[in-house]
Amino acid sequence: MKKRPIIDDEEEMYIPDIGAVDENIEYHESPRSNAGIALNWSPLEQQMFDLLFLNRVGTYERDVLTEMARTVEKLVDTFKPHEVARISAVAMLAFQLKATEGKNFWDEVKSYHEYVKNHPEDIEEV
Repeated sequence: MKKRPIIDDEEEMYIPDIGAVDENIEYHESPRSNAGIALNWSPLEQQMFDLLFLNRVGTYERDVLTEMARTVEKLVDTFKPHEVARISAVAMLAFQLKATEGKNFWDEVKSYHEYVKNHPEDIEEV
């Protein structure tokens, strides 16, 4: 197995490529996990694992990885692809909301629910 690069900087997050359209282009294939190799994972399976696991949790924090994996499974089972993309976008904006305005997304959702409970005429129509 090739030596995997150590990535310390979030800005240099490795995102594996799942395959070349142009066969003349060489794509970087590491990091790859020993488990992925042993399980004969496809490039897509390895990419999913890398994105979920890399630089996030150590092997001693399997409960965190399990929680993230269960969350992904629940999203996939519950929502359509465009809805998962929308949820992901809102999650990223929630980070921005906290960083720029000091507000907590869930607190804002609760405030909205409380407001529309008292003012049902203002409920958003979809």
